[in-house]
Amino acid sequence: MIQYFLMTDRLAIRQATAEDADYIHSLWTSPDVMKCVGYPRGLLIDVEEVQSQIERDGGGEFGSRLIVEDRRTGERIGQTKLGIPDENGICEPDIKLHPDHWGVGYGSELWTALIDYAFTHPETQIVRGTPNRSNIASVRMQRGAGMETIAEGEFSNEGSPHPGAVPVPHYVLHISREQWMEKARRMQEETAS
Repeated sequence: MIQYFLMTDRLAIRQATAEDADYIHSLWTSPDVMKCVGYPRGLLIDVEEVQSQIERDGGGEFGSRLIVEDRRTGERIGQTKLGIPDENGICEPDIKLHPDHWGVGYGSELWTALIDYAFTHPETQIVRGTPNRSNIASVRMQRGAGMETIAEGEFSNEGSPHPGAVPVPHYVLHISREQWMEKARRMQEETAS
């Protein structure tokens, strides 16, 4: 029986299994999916390596590859990851949706749910996003969840084993546990009035 650890109105998130390796591989090798993270030709990786990564994940929701499904149809629509909080309590989610499912709000719904889930764990103090500055949809999605830009940077991708890797100019966005709780409190008050 499939066990989902997170559900939204339209989405169900579960642990990836070996049977998902081909699907994840199709996302990671897609130029459309990977261009904003510095791999305009996709990753040079084979299905066996993806399967090996899934097997090494360890089974927890933090740090593991997760599959995003449409709750209504059960169709896989993407892959996500909820980074293990670092020594400063900073957790960084990642989302890769199949292009067929862009533009319908799944990213925003998932991003908000991942932030909320991360803050249900006391070790998470800040959720960080690092969207490509040219990926307007991702920047808008993260800011729409209440995240604030605190810096800009650039991932160099120098020395990447993937041919054609390019630097990625990005924003650094944060939302703290306190900011998230305050946002939730204001939303409850608005709903109650």
